[in-house]
Amino acid sequence: MCLIHMPTWAIIPVKRLSEAKSSLSAVLAPEQRRRLVLSMLADVLGAVYQAPSVADAIVVSPDERVLSFARLHGAEGVAEPGLGLNEALKLAIRHTISKGMDSVLILPADLPLLKSVDVENFIAAASSLKDVVIAPSKAKGTNALFLRPPDLINLRFGGESFPLHVKEASQAGVRPRIYRSTTLALDIDEPEDLLSVETLGLGTRTCEFLHSLRP
Repeated sequence: MCLIHMPTWAIIPVKRLSEAKSSLSAVLAPEQRRRLVLSMLADVLGAVYQAPSVADAIVVSPDERVLSFARLHGAEGVAEPGLGLNEALKLAIRHTISKGMDSVLILPADLPLLKSVDVENFIAAASSLKDVVIAPSKAKGTNALFLRPPDLINLRFGGESFPLHVKEASQAGVRPRIYRSTTLALDIDEPEDLLSVETLGLGTRTCEFLHSLRP
């Protein structure tokens, strides 16, 4: 039987810029970290909007500068009052359900190497009425999560969330599909990650920003 589904909505959560990427404070000043986050968000949105299977994108954040930037780049900005990551995502998911969406793709904003082909292949891995697709990060976190329906499982983002999401899917009666990709695995948390972007991310906004910092 051929299943026909509505296009997916992407959900991208972003912290307050004043709190973002504190792990990089040894190498980047506060305003540089803010600009880095926005550069990475632009790259993620670019990949999402080039993927035919994505109908639209929501950026959920307590930071008005982030929301304004998202809207400028074509995304819908959803304000949240500092609920914490998982509660903010639940708020965005309820928003998509209210618009009649039957699936969501949750992506962090710090995946500057993300390509539209990754987004397409990731979504294409889901083929059932109830489905979960997960991409692990290099530190056993979750760098992408596809859910059909959007509220199928409890969200466990933060720390080593990958095995927790696998467990949540199993408890929901779904065998999760695991998607592994070098471009999806590289999230930016440590100074050495920035070197990887400069090496592998030619043509991205993030790479251009990092090059602009060099004397």
